[in-house]
Amino acid sequence: MDINNILSRINWFFIIILVLISSIGIALLYSIAGGSWEPWASNQIIRISIGLLVLILVSFVHVRVWYRYANYFYLFSIFLILITLFFGKEVSGATRWINLYFFSFQPAELVKIFILLALAKYFHSIKLQSHDIKQRIFFPLLILLIPVFFVFKQPDLGTALIIFFSGVIVLFLSGVNIKTFVLSGIGGLISLPILWTFLKDYQKSRIINFLDQQSNTLGANYHITQSKIALGSGGFFGKGFLEGSQSHLNFIPEMETDFIFSVLGEEFGFLGVMILFFLYFLLIAWALKVSFESKNYFSKIFGISFVASFFIVIFVNIGMVTGIIPVVGVPLPFCSYGGSAILSNFIGFGIILSGYNYRDFKLHNI
Repeated sequence: MDINNILSRINWFFIIILVLISSIGIALLYSIAGGSWEPWASNQIIRISIGLLVLILVSFVHVRVWYRYANYFYLFSIFLILITLFFGKEVSGATRWINLYFFSFQPAELVKIFILLALAKYFHSIKLQSHDIKQRIFFPLLILLIPVFFVFKQPDLGTALIIFFSGVIVLFLSGVNIKTFVLSGIGGLISLPILWTFLKDYQKSRIINFLDQQSNTLGANYHITQSKIALGSGGFFGKGFLEGSQSHLNFIPEMETDFIFSVLGEEFGFLGVMILFFLYFLLIAWALKVSFESKNYFSKIFGISFVASFFIVIFVNIGMVTGIIPVVGVPLPFCSYGGSAILSNFIGFGIILSGYNYRDFKLHNI
């Protein structure tokens, strides 16, 4: 395969959107550091560059490889979660990271991808074998709940919930009866008092403070209060690049990760927020288009469910920093500083592009 053929197979529109979103994040990290590439922006550029390379390589892998080894990828991610629980690096009371000395990695981010792969393969095989999905709901729920339980034990409630709802989306897309979701939802509401007893004290505190955001604004609700002030003070056009007072005076918590959206709102205002939303919309719309055009059920269901999971993460992060949902510690995709989430998202979109590149391949021929 010559270089021209390789370049022609790369979805450059997709790449450009990802670069534009990532550039916004890099600019914000540069501003947060007071107009310096160190310590975040320079590392983020390296991670984004590696991620783009991984995306292209993954997109060239034949879709039959992702289908054939989906269960092995899933089991490998479970293994990594177990390793994390026993030998992981503890940060702020949570054991979510594996320390590989030259970098730390969060296996839960891989779980978010590989569980969708495993479920997509399962329902693809069910479809091809003409089985009744309603009679086979127990096994996919088992696939889903095992990693959710282990991630919850780290503890990482936010990621566990995202994995759970992403799996539920796969079940919905696969034709599980709507009555099953209604009954499950009712059962979930009834079991809330029981689930409450399993939450850590800090998790309970976050929920209680979320329900009463007007009190204790100098204590437990200080962070979310400062985030709202930053977003509101940006107005329509923002205070200007490098001019955010809330961020430069360190009023906003974890600006480089969970609350980077607050910095965007303060410095670039409503206009900057709308530009980011538009880029996310283009990315999601294009990924859905690519997924729907695939002629095999496996690629289609993985693509749609991954895009839905990606949207959930965006919604949770923005909802968290604006105070409409409790703070759960979820990064803003391609903007927040960090390697694990960035890499996992590039892999996920790479698999979608793999399905598109080989969209005419019939998986039942494997």
